[in-house]
Amino acid sequence: MTDVAAHAGVSVKTVSNVINDWPYVTEETRQRVHAAIETVGYRPNHMARSLVTGRTLSIGVMIPDISNPFFGASIRGCEDVLFEAGYSLFLCNTNENEERERYYLEQLLSRGVDALILWGTRIRCEDLEGIVGTEIALVTVELGEQPTGPNHTCINVDNLHGGRIATDHLIAVGRQRIAHLSGLPSRITSELRRRGYEQALQAARIPPEPELIVAAYPTIQGGFRAAMDVIEAQQPDAFFCYNDLMALGAVLAARHLGLSIPDDLALVGFDDIEMASLIDPPLTTVRIQQHQLGRLAGQAVLDSIRTPGSTSKVVLSPVELKVRGSTGPHPQQCQLTLDSLISSFSEDAGQDGAGGPATS
Repeated sequence: MTDVAAHAGVSVKTVSNVINDWPYVTEETRQRVHAAIETVGYRPNHMARSLVTGRTLSIGVMIPDISNPFFGASIRGCEDVLFEAGYSLFLCNTNENEERERYYLEQLLSRGVDALILWGTRIRCEDLEGIVGTEIALVTVELGEQPTGPNHTCINVDNLHGGRIATDHLIAVGRQRIAHLSGLPSRITSELRRRGYEQALQAARIPPEPELIVAAYPTIQGGFRAAMDVIEAQQPDAFFCYNDLMALGAVLAARHLGLSIPDDLALVGFDDIEMASLIDPPLTTVRIQQHQLGRLAGQAVLDSIRTPGSTSKVVLSPVELKVRGSTGPHPQQCQLTLDSLISSFSEDAGQDGAGGPATS
């Protein structure tokens, strides 16, 4: 820092003020110090700065499955918001394992992160308070519970409505034996989507059949195995799947058994990952605005950091049904999807790299 001060012709205190973004520095001095930092190659010691400011400018984020494209799109949105605000993101993948969740929580807290964003953890909210405390800013996504303290924001997707509209659509296109490939029973998201499915059946006076509901890991492999079992044992004419990955597994099972989609078997997924619109036939699914959901989580945690002790809140993110070829004939759907995708490549070309690399 002394070399920077000498090169810029200012005091060490002025250099410190510029690095810590203190307001009472002229723009001309600020630019001179930044130029000196570049010339000298000075790299601020963030650990030392955190001792002074009480901030590390880092956010800990935990997700259950890094291989699921849903989380890639969501975390990109979250990282975009945090990057714009000068924060780094530390990403932890828990593999749907509560022991890993507890380990990573301790690691992130010991490293002094300024806030936590926890996505679909197995640890319940009431247990989180005992681990995290109430002082640190906390955002939980898809836990479906109420805040535990003044710095806690709960962001939930409208899973109940999503399960309802997915099943309503299958009923509307004439399906009667609608199976549900559910996610893990411990997930509140699984419970809510299943309840939406059951509500739709009840409203249509279709008797529920417990054997048509099968829980499995929310992966392609999990969907494949569950769909194979249900198709061979129960001969359903439709599937409502917990997520798009399970629906893709059901597509594989149907093809393996020589079934035609949608003639023999109609399919509805949940999430609307990019791959859903590219398979043949394209997948009807309940769409979650994944990038926007991530931005919402990032902004919520920044708001909590900037106004500590503010009123806790619950945010419900809406969903919508995207009807495609897996539930009925949709002429030109594949070409429309391809044209839309190619168009989006052109729109994104100028943004590549604009948000900087994701921090891990």
